[in-house]
Amino acid sequence: MCERAQRNGLLGDYKAVFKEWEELKIIEKIDCENETSHFLPHRPVVKTDSITTKIRPVFDASARETGKNSLNDLLYKGPNLIEQIPDIIDRFRSYPIGISADIEKAFLQLGIAPEHRDFLRFFYPTENEEIIYRHSRVVFGVSSSPFLLAAALSHLLEHVPAEDSEIADKLKLSFYVDNCVSGVSNATQQEKFILKAREILSHGCFNLRNWESNVECKYISKSTGTTKLLGILWDLDKDVLKCRVCVEDLKIDSNITKRFILAAVQRIFDPLGILCSATLPPKILLQNTWKLKLSWDSTLPDDIVKPFLKWWGEVVKLSDIEIPRHLEINDTTRKCTFLLMPAKRHMQLAYFLEQTLPKV
Repeated sequence: MCERAQRNGLLGDYKAVFKEWEELKIIEKIDCENETSHFLPHRPVVKTDSITTKIRPVFDASARETGKNSLNDLLYKGPNLIEQIPDIIDRFRSYPIGISADIEKAFLQLGIAPEHRDFLRFFYPTENEEIIYRHSRVVFGVSSSPFLLAAALSHLLEHVPAEDSEIADKLKLSFYVDNCVSGVSNATQQEKFILKAREILSHGCFNLRNWESNVECKYISKSTGTTKLLGILWDLDKDVLKCRVCVEDLKIDSNITKRFILAAVQRIFDPLGILCSATLPPKILLQNTWKLKLSWDSTLPDDIVKPFLKWWGEVVKLSDIEIPRHLEINDTTRKCTFLLMPAKRHMQLAYFLEQTLPKV
């Protein structure tokens, strides 16, 4: 790992992250041997489009020796307390003013009991000597970490003064891991929500930062351009939502396989079902490969390859599709739901009908 990081010019920056963590007491250097311990492999991950951390260590708690359990295999994950992405986005769309933020180093604000830290050891990235550290904070990548963060936030939001309970109740439904996505009805509520949310989270040593909105105010970091929101894109200027279609780095070759079709389908993240009619054809083709009992890397027949290539040639156009973020719903709005069940698929459609006064 060190040699690869050195070749890519990342080793210096990678070490700097660990140095910062040591100063912040996120990790601690240890000298003593302990037979009851576990070491986590790690590697640097670079995110050039990140507005905060460009390089960060990723620890693999699922790594295992042949025939043995990994750390994640042995840990109790805890119940899933995380809100569903479609539910969060639906609530977000109900407000005229959308707001998003994230918690700075969220997992690293939670401490690990000293008697458990030896199971979170790792080797410092150096070629010359063996230097051992261990984590003193919750580690991203450990299977129990999402529960621990969600439980900590839930506990914090349950124990607020009575005057803050309305904002706290709203925050309970606004978090997806460390991302906060919510909204308000007007500019006055916008400032109040941001100030109160910051204050409430600060009592748990959580820094709610990177505030973004379609309406500018003095506490907002960004109110123009396009930003990421729970895996989709939010155009702040036009206040519209778009799906991310990440197919640029998926190179097509002459041999189309079941593995390639699956990879192509997975490049389109569409939690709201905006593109379901366009993403359904390759899924049906993939289903047909299973019916034919083809292996992952077998050459596919023409009646599968040709329609897939036609779809692939047009898939980039999906990134141009956008929908209004704000979905106005009031007492005069009716929801009508239809269930369609053709031979090869079934789908549920929901329409919101707005009753208006007749023209005079």
